[in-house]
Amino acid sequence: MTRSLTEKFRRHLSVLEQTVRRECELDHANPKLYRKVYRYFKDQGVEFYGNPDDDYELIVEELEAELNK
Repeated sequence: MTRSLTEKFRRHLSVLEQTVRRECELDHANPKLYRKVYRYFKDQGVEFYGNPDDDYELIVEELEAELNK
């Protein structure tokens, strides 16, 4: 069983919430965490576009959906 986003990234929830509120850009503020979040969503079956800007927007949308559950 895979862990939920909030379980897996519980130590980083504040920065993920800031990302959703557009207070920071995760890919620039914390690239290592961004790569981990990207990989998490890819493992969850999210299909990315291959364009860094579009992929970032998709991650923000997915983060928002997960954090608002």
